[in-house]
Amino acid sequence: MAKLKSKKLEASTLIEVLIAMVIIMVVFSIAMGLFSNVLSGGVSMRKVQIGQQMEVLRMQVMERGSIQQKKLQMDSVNYEITEVKQAASTVQTVEIKANDHGAPAGHIRFLLKMKDENKEN
Repeated sequence: MAKLKSKKLEASTLIEVLIAMVIIMVVFSIAMGLFSNVLSGGVSMRKVQIGQQMEVLRMQVMERGSIQQKKLQMDSVNYEITEVKQAASTVQTVEIKANDHGAPAGHIRFLLKMKDENKEN
């Protein structure tokens, strides 16, 4: 029993342990913030799908030469096709906007050459 009392064990104080824990928590919170930004900023499969659907809509409008539906919904995404401005008498700027559950998911603008009704008849 006398041997145990004479031998001192080295240990950290409570303040040293608390400071180490605070430093670890700060580093961990910074790492979690960076990880969250990387995940949210990356290209998701949903964004790629919406981009492809907007391209399909653009091709359909270009083939027809006019806008037939102003608003439509595909795969729970709302698309709005609007005429932004008329660049010339036969060319107009068209914009397609996509909203996914109320949040903007993307948009594209393109020039549309309008079909001349008199030439077809």
